[in-house]
Amino acid sequence: MSDYITVAGLVQFDPRTRQAGDKTVRDVVIRAIGSNQNFSITVWPEKEGIAINKGDFLVVDGKHTQSVGQNKEGAQVTYNNMSASTLFRFAGEGASAAPAGASKVTAAAATGDDFPF
Repeated sequence: MSDYITVAGLVQFDPRTRQAGDKTVRDVVIRAIGSNQNFSITVWPEKEGIAINKGDFLVVDGKHTQSVGQNKEGAQVTYNNMSASTLFRFAGEGASAAPAGASKVTAAAATGDDFPF
């Protein structure tokens, strides 16, 4: 099943870079606000000007798919995967300015219940 959804949450780890065919993509894991679920998000090269770090608050629109697998303990787990179409970043605590040339980046702290929406 595949849907187009919007997810807002905190980046759990620094992004990992990998090859997808002839393109270099970044994989980002966020914990969604409200649902407490993790989403693995693929960020395509078109959004490479957006710096993403652990602790940043992201709002992501994109294609969502779910798959079922087993974790290390053998329990059944549902995986949430997204391909980012639109990505907004709000810098985490301690972050300073937005990177140059990143038009959809806002350097605003999102801490506690003080979310920018």
